[in-house]
Amino acid sequence: MATLLSTLATAGQALDVYQQALNVVQNNITNSTTPGFATQTLNLVAEPFDSATGLAGGVAAKGVTSARDEYAEEEVRRQAQSLGYFQAQAQGTSSIDNLFDVSGSSGVPADLSALFQSFSAWSVSPSSATARQSVISSAGTLADDVQSLANSLAGVAGDVQGQIGSTVSQINQLTATIQQINAQTSQGTTGPSSDALLTSSLQQLSTLVNIDTVSQADGTVTVLLQGGSPLVVGDTQYAISAANSSAAGSQAPPSGQILDSQGNDITSQIQGGTLGGLLNVSNTILPSLIGGGQQVGSLNQFAQTFADTVNGILESGTTGPQSGAATCAALFVYDSSDPTAAAGTLAVNPNITPDDLAPVDSSGNANGNANQLAALASTPVASADNQSFTDFFGQIAAAVGQDSATAQENQQAQQQVLTQTETLRDQSSGVSLDDQASLLLQYQRSYQAAAQLLTTLNTMMDSLFEDMLT
Repeated sequence: MATLLSTLATAGQALDVYQQALNVVQNNITNSTTPGFATQTLNLVAEPFDSATGLAGGVAAKGVTSARDEYAEEEVRRQAQSLGYFQAQAQGTSSIDNLFDVSGSSGVPADLSALFQSFSAWSVSPSSATARQSVISSAGTLADDVQSLANSLAGVAGDVQGQIGSTVSQINQLTATIQQINAQTSQGTTGPSSDALLTSSLQQLSTLVNIDTVSQADGTVTVLLQGGSPLVVGDTQYAISAANSSAAGSQAPPSGQILDSQGNDITSQIQGGTLGGLLNVSNTILPSLIGGGQQVGSLNQFAQTFADTVNGILESGTTGPQSGAATCAALFVYDSSDPTAAAGTLAVNPNITPDDLAPVDSSGNANGNANQLAALASTPVASADNQSFTDFFGQIAAAVGQDSATAQENQQAQQQVLTQTETLRDQSSGVSLDDQASLLLQYQRSYQAAAQLLTTLNTMMDSLFEDMLT
């Protein structure tokens, strides 16, 4: 009788165990598309059987095991960090590249060509009022387009600053989520989806900024910037913030700056993720063009050097060959108090008239100045890196194009690397619906077998009791 009762208990326990196993499989199937979810398996252990000592055997559940591979997760986060960096860099450099026309058919390259042609026409007819007016008009178009380009680049800088602020907000939202999961873990109130949410949040965070994670003995995770500044420790979040840093007296767009929860500058620690890519565009690529910090910017160098060179030639001559002829006023003006403002303030002297232009050089050649100006189309200039102005500006545009092309290539290559890394991770920890279907069938059959055994034992018990009563 005792053996029959223990077998009955064992069969009942088996029903409970296989029901748990079916629930785990169902949970796997339900969450197969949930970001960050890893396959879970109920550990089934055979109970000892020894009829002599009353051990009835059977099956027991010994906890649920996750298939998550932390090394694979860490590698996915590392590759996601690189992809976030290249994506932000590609987007920023593309916006800059779109402002330049390397074909030379429009914008500053076309304006330069038109101005040099007007200089050449003026050298043929140095006294022509029409030729002189053409010079002033062409110079005005060039100055307007240089100024417009500088303003457009400043607009891109403003957009990038806005994206930096938005990215910082996303980072703080994700670290707040991780902090809440840590708090639930400490209190023992995590739900079945907490692990998947934590993994997904960490991967999203890695896409935004370079982080290190440390799993603690109590089940919480510590999140640090790779430079060491904490973002989440236990149930405490350390929010970061975005700020602007401008050089004193400079009109260049401000640099992006990241502050920790205590207001300390931690910008140098941001080397990866979307935030790192945006800071690279804001603090390195754009200042190389329009200045910032200790840089004048190549566009300002072009504007100042071109204006000074043209003005120097004109101001060295006279408006006519006769004795006592007037000297020329400057053709271009710009804000000389700030080297980073040259391109953004370049303009034609508002007081100059066609009669003020000086075609006669200091040696008395009637078209000497006009010839020198026309020759600038191909003459190397020391202050323009020993290139002609056409080549110097072309070099600026080519560098922008190369930065954009490189960033696009890096983004595409990194996307493939991340996809491959995620595939390898999912092969080891992702949910295989085929495997789960096989387990589902297996556990259903086991459940049915246990139920049949229970039914048979119940029938035997009924028969035994009837025999005892008769």
